[in-house]
Formats: sequence, structure tokens, C-alpha cells
Amino acid sequence: MALNRSYLRIIFEKLDKNRDGLVTIDELQWLLERLGFVEQTAEELQLIVGKQSLDLDEFSLFYDAVSKDGDDDIVRAFDVFDLNGDGYISSEELRIVLDRLGLWDESKADDCGRMTRVHDRNLDGLIDFEEFKNMILHVQ
Repeated sequence: MALNRSYLRIIFEKLDKNRDGLVTIDELQWLLERLGFVEQTAEELQLIVGKQSLDLDEFSLFYDAVSKDGDDDIVRAFDVFDLNGDGYISSEELRIVLDRLGLWDESKADDCGRMTRVHDRNLDGLIDFEEFKNMILHVQ
């Protein structure tokens, strides 16, 4: 899962609720739980991370380490977005999940449709697992 620095910064800023330039272990755990990536307690996650909070550079390094776990994590991420379990992600499902994560901005109402159209290789209006995997692995 290779998100570029701009996307990571947006996610980081959304997680950094008090705008102190740090993401706490609790904020990080909240995100990982919502994405289905973590089953550790905050204390266990802190032992893994080695700190109580991360700045943007440390957050990026943590992301790089987590994103190298392979297809199992991509399947779990896909399942998070595939709300109705039909094997596809619609632009509406994408919007709902981004909203739940606090990453949805009404001023960018077209973004989910645009993202779906850009990555929808077979032009069926939906993102299937292979399209999702390709999108996740090749976002630069």
C-alpha cells in the first residue's frame, strides 16, 4: 500500500485532533481498528511503535512498515470498504467509509466518484478486488 506523502499528511492531520503535530497511540489505534488492521491494545501498540506519539515522519515510517504485510491486509482493507459484501466498492461505499474515518469533506463531493472512475479498469462503475489492489499498490 503505497500512499504518497500528500495523502499521508491529510490522514495525519485528520488524526491529529489537537493540532499539536503528533498522532497519539490512541489516535493511531482508532484508525487501525477502523481499517481492521490491529487487534492489539494501546499498550501493545505503544510497545511496537516505541513511543506514545508520532510526528508526521514517524507516522510515515510506521505506515511503510505496516503496508508491507501483504495481501491479507489488502483483503481486510477491501472488506472495510465493501460495506454490503458484494465483492465491489461503489463510490457511495467509499464516501461512507471515508466519512466514518473522518476523512470526508463535503466540499470535495466529486472525489469518490472521480476515484472510482480513475481506478475502474473494466468500466463497470465499481471497484473490484483486483482494481482495489492495483489502486492501493500503485498510488504514488
